[in-house]
Amino acid sequence: MSTYVLFETCALLHSAGVCPVVPSVMILRNIKLVVVIAYIVTVAVGAVVSGVTSGAGLIVFAAVALLPSAALLMLWKDPSQTMSETIQAARR
Repeated sequence: MSTYVLFETCALLHSAGVCPVVPSVMILRNIKLVVVIAYIVTVAVGAVVSGVTSGAGLIVFAAVALLPSAALLMLWKDPSQTMSETIQAARR
């Protein structure tokens, strides 16, 4: 069962009987979290497979997992508005 999220313009299009939906997994915030979680899990599996047990080794793997993930979350921004979205926002 999929979860869907309505676009902001649904109220405008509802009178025409059209109401676009987007799968919730396609929302940028969810995509970022899935990518970060997958990366962290991959690094954790790499640490387990390589047999790291020392404190220093675990700190290195934690840094390799968390620092790029934090940078990704901070630097991956929402795309700028398109001309159509800007016009629709001005009309409201």
